[in-house]
Amino acid sequence: MTQAIEDAVTAMLARVGKTLVVGAPLGIGKPNEVINAIYRRAKRDPSIRLELATALSLAPPRGKEELEERFLAPIRERVWGDYPRLDYIDDQEADAVPDNIRIVEFYVRSGSILGHPTAQRHVMSANYTHAARDIVARGLNVMVQALAVREGPSGPVYSYGPNPDVTPELVSRLAASGKRAFAIGLVNRKLPWFGHRAIVPQGTFDVLVDDPALDHEPFSVPHEPVSIADYAIGLHASSLVRDGGTLQVGIGALGDAACHALRLRHADNGAYRALLDALGPSALAAGIGGTGPFDEGLYVASELLSNPLFSLHEAGIVKRKVYDPETGGDASGAGTTMQGAFFVGPRDFYERLRALPDSERALVDMASVAEVNRIFQAYDVERNQRRHARFVNVCMKATLFGAAVSDQLADGQVVSGVGGQHDFVTMAHQLPDGRSVLLFRASRGGGRAFQSNVVLEYPHATIARHLRDVFVSEYGIADLRGKTDEECAKAMIAIADSRSQDELLKAARRAKKLDPRWEIPAQFRDNTPERLSRALGDATRARETKSATGETTSTPAVLPRLPFGCDLTEAELDLGAKLKKIGAARSSPRGALELARALAMPAPADDPKVAAALKHLGLHAPTSAKEVVLARLVRAAFVLRSTG
Repeated sequence: MTQAIEDAVTAMLARVGKTLVVGAPLGIGKPNEVINAIYRRAKRDPSIRLELATALSLAPPRGKEELEERFLAPIRERVWGDYPRLDYIDDQEADAVPDNIRIVEFYVRSGSILGHPTAQRHVMSANYTHAARDIVARGLNVMVQALAVREGPSGPVYSYGPNPDVTPELVSRLAASGKRAFAIGLVNRKLPWFGHRAIVPQGTFDVLVDDPALDHEPFSVPHEPVSIADYAIGLHASSLVRDGGTLQVGIGALGDAACHALRLRHADNGAYRALLDALGPSALAAGIGGTGPFDEGLYVASELLSNPLFSLHEAGIVKRKVYDPETGGDASGAGTTMQGAFFVGPRDFYERLRALPDSERALVDMASVAEVNRIFQAYDVERNQRRHARFVNVCMKATLFGAAVSDQLADGQVVSGVGGQHDFVTMAHQLPDGRSVLLFRASRGGGRAFQSNVVLEYPHATIARHLRDVFVSEYGIADLRGKTDEECAKAMIAIADSRSQDELLKAARRAKKLDPRWEIPAQFRDNTPERLSRALGDATRARETKSATGETTSTPAVLPRLPFGCDLTEAELDLGAKLKKIGAARSSPRGALELARALAMPAPADDPKVAAALKHLGLHAPTSAKEVVLARLVRAAFVLRSTG
């Protein structure tokens, strides 16, 4: 903590008083040290009433029990070593936020606040485009933002960089109402700099804290491994994207799978088409999207510009330029190929963004979410720019009649938030040739824990059934736009897991939504993980071939486990998966029995992989009875069979 930050907080209190409503952007746009200074001041002084309105508070993971923490500690040091942790996250997780402080978030890390009553009570359900409006209405009087900087001809030029987010709209809404918040900007030279609408107008911030000692790497979000089922979903989704069109993709393994499939479609079209054929191609590809390479290319308009999306630019797919007077571009001059409100991704992603040549940097239009996530302010311009838009997002469950569940459980517990999903779904209906594409896994769990993610109904919906459009599971595509309830039910049953189809059929009949004589066509009766493995299994494995001279060469998998890399090593990912098996085994009688068998005959400690795992966990030379037990448990994880 530097004195400059403490001085800024003191100046803020002198100007605003002790009732603070602080607005902060999501993700990597947060000035963590400034927020921590304000939070700590309020903790020390109960007469201060602090409300922090924000979203997506990122934090390096910590283990919930000793073995998990031993696994995470060295990874945390390597990947997030200089990242300043937000104090309020620890208090939220301990349900120990002081009574004079309230943390209000409109989007949270998936699953991070489940079971935490204080955080659950203070979730604000809002579309991303409405967040700035609602924050101002709560009495916003302080704004904080991390800023990028570069030297210009007349001195430093400050930029919202990779995270304009809600801040430009907060400024404009306050100005329109004749109000002004006290604004603190914190310079971070490790934030990638962007121009156009991301440049900060002079006079926006009352205080600029610029101390190189506070520079730190943006928060790294490692990629998750992509499964065979995920790839099936991504392949189907990729066939709905039209050359010359517009793309938006959400974050996570399903988004990664879709982006890799698009990359494969462009770079190795023969292999791509063979995989689609193996899955059973959909006739919808010809009508909605396509399966050929991208000659004209795509334009990206996505609140989140992720590493996979940016990789499509690097692969020569995102290249269709649009021209907008606000960014200084017209048909005779410079244009942009990507528009977004925030970046987030792994460490090497930020390195690539910082290293961009200015000619490529100028192709990226970082803007307020109000510009990215809605089109009614300049409809004619946006309609031309965002032609054949495909808004590809993820949901948890889908009903037979086209409603989507994406952010909340049946008991009301918030998992994440609406974010921009509703914005993009409604945009898909507003644009003449736009389509919403919602991706979901057809089921979760196995054995007695099996659950269908296609359901008759659910206690609430993130996307209402009257906004029904395209749904994609690993078993196919359901186009529900303009369809009757019966037609929707038939289409959704056709892409459901076969283990749930009969019950869904009965439920739809009981609801009087299906002709009682209708039966599920035979071609949809093999919607099973085994069929997916037969179709795509070979593509997920590297191939080794021998030349005439006996030399062995390895060809990478067409569908790799980590198509966009990962901050974690393969060994760490494998160890993490094995440790998760221990937790899963403890949760059922059958699993407990399997774990007992594994503990009786664990893997030998001198096995190279086991030895490396024990060293990572600091258990290679146990010094206590507890460590001996933990080491044996780890060795058991290497022979533990699946208990699903």
